Amino acid sequence: MNSPSIPRWGSKRSTLPTHGDLDAQVAGMLGWEFFQWQEDAANVAGEYDPDTGRPRFRTVGLSVARQNGKTTLVLVRVGRALLPRRQTVVYTAQDRSLARVKWMEHVELLMDTPFEKRVDRVDRQQNREMMIMKNGSIYMPVTPTTKKAGRSLSIDLAIIDEAYSHNDMGVVRALNPTLITRPMAQLWIVSNAGDADSEMWWHYTELGRKVADDPKASLCWIEYAPPGDPATVDVHDEANWWAANPSMGLPGGVDEIALRAASHEEDAPTFRKEHLNLWVDRASMSGLAEASWMACFRADLVPGQHVSFGLDFDVERTTGALVSAGSILDADGSRITPLEVIAVDSNFDELVQRAAANANAFEGSVVVWSGSPAASEIPTLERLTAYGRKGKHRVKVLSQPEMARAVGSFYDAVTARRLSHRNDVRLNEDVAQVTRRGIGDVFVWERHGPLSAATLARWGVLTAPEAREPGVGQIVSPADRRIPGRTTSAQSPLIGRRVPTRRAG
Repeated sequence: MNSPSIPRWGSKRSTLPTHGDLDAQVAGMLGWEFFQWQEDAANVAGEYDPDTGRPRFRTVGLSVARQNGKTTLVLVRVGRALLPRRQTVVYTAQDRSLARVKWMEHVELLMDTPFEKRVDRVDRQQNREMMIMKNGSIYMPVTPTTKKAGRSLSIDLAIIDEAYSHNDMGVVRALNPTLITRPMAQLWIVSNAGDADSEMWWHYTELGRKVADDPKASLCWIEYAPPGDPATVDVHDEANWWAANPSMGLPGGVDEIALRAASHEEDAPTFRKEHLNLWVDRASMSGLAEASWMACFRADLVPGQHVSFGLDFDVERTTGALVSAGSILDADGSRITPLEVIAVDSNFDELVQRAAANANAFEGSVVVWSGSPAASEIPTLERLTAYGRKGKHRVKVLSQPEMARAVGSFYDAVTARRLSHRNDVRLNEDVAQVTRRGIGDVFVWERHGPLSAATLARWGVLTAPEAREPGVGQIVSPADRRIPGRTTSAQSPLIGRRVPTRRAG
């Protein structure tokens, strides 16, 4: 049986001095007593350079099963950060409302201790929430977006709680610039295990496990979990309970009898994630098998004249992708849908203009998913592709059920090699990173990018009227299309040529 105070992956204590003893004093001042695992974690995370005072670790990642005292340890760290003059401490969660609720819980816990004597006032008014100390330090919730999260602040301590709920790196990108000017600053990221949607937390989990034994790492990583395959770990084995719950059996810690009941009453995946701190098997939710995808590489096939175009923007609205797909008969008589990346760019206006111009030139369609950030451009695309009378246009909008069918068809086509690609590095990278998100018995891609755009384009071709005549014209794309990793053994009409774009309005 594992000791309840030994993490499965854990950064090691060095010979540097630590503020962990100060954390223990703050806990005592608040009327709390550390569990052994909390004391060990505080001692490692609190190490600092005696010459400069800088913390050994700029980032602290803490992964442990629920109800083991993460909140207590975080509040002690918040309390220590507020003791010096004019410090700024912020708390984030998945969204503004949740961050506010959790921040208020923290404030109530702190105000119910002798710490209250150090507080000047608490402002609970909406969008002005702040606990202000008598020494000028403040503790406040912030909204985790790259546009708003603490942009005007210089932050000394940032807490990202329930890290498994963040499906991208946006909150980290938002907070890091606010910490960069503070030499003593730390970022704490805490959570139990996540699932296929937990992109940010998985990034730190992978990194933390790699650097846990590296004495030069700037990330402190502490993760409690039982050994073995997460999908097959026995939920009824008490040794696994001890490995994931370092407070079990201690006064105020996880109750063994309650955990035994939960192991019989909850479904196994939930118990593994919540109480054993084991990740959902991400491999089972991966988007596309690399071997299957690379088997679809065909240098000799290009989309041709029967073409549709998929347009998609990422959630952060930093990058858009425009991809074309065609439908042709292969030498053996089978129908293949070749794919071609036209552009991946941050200039959304140009992408929209190019998509419309291509659709007009080829009398094809621009396909957009109604659940994509690119859906905001549908009115513009409809205006730019209008033709004939009675409001006709070349834009096809997919609902979520239609998108799920498009993704399922794309997935099956890769497996059966009924589509082809030209080894474009941008599409390959997106395929390598994408995961699937289940919606009932079907699924959609978790990422917005070249793969999603390719899926839309292919569905546009498959659902286009069979009698459509080939259009005339060429694809709008950059003059120089030579991209590392792409084959050029076939000349595609989709490469390196332009058509005039129609002016908006």
